[in-house]
Amino acid sequence: MLSIPISFWKSRQIDSPFFGVNFDPSNTIVAGEDPLELLEKIKSRVVSMHASDAYLKGGNLTDLRKLELDPVYGYAKTIQHGVVGKGLNDYDAIFRILKSAGFNGWISIEDGMNGMNELHQSAEFLRGKINQYFGL
Repeated sequence: MLSIPISFWKSRQIDSPFFGVNFDPSNTIVAGEDPLELLEKIKSRVVSMHASDAYLKGGNLTDLRKLELDPVYGYAKTIQHGVVGKGLNDYDAIFRILKSAGFNGWISIEDGMNGMNELHQSAEFLRGKINQYFGL
């Protein structure tokens, strides 16, 4: 996975129609960036989305930026992955932005860390959002 900070996008250093982005909103949060702000800047380049959701097990986003990172996983141990749609990401805003950009790519699900029931809930949530915003 390649993480590119917003400052890089602001400079518009990549000018190729062949460059696409896999957007992962939870990784954006973990990196200390606003996923909606980033998505607005890269929406024309998004070719797939890695749907995930994270929540904080104690503290808030300001606290997260001060915490020591886990050497194995690269982010704070207080970040927990869970059911998509029940965490920190605003999926209505994400889907509105993707639709406005004409997104028609793949959406993969990052879930199941706590069992198949959570994966099923995430799939149902995403199916509902896809139908709501794209009429599929």
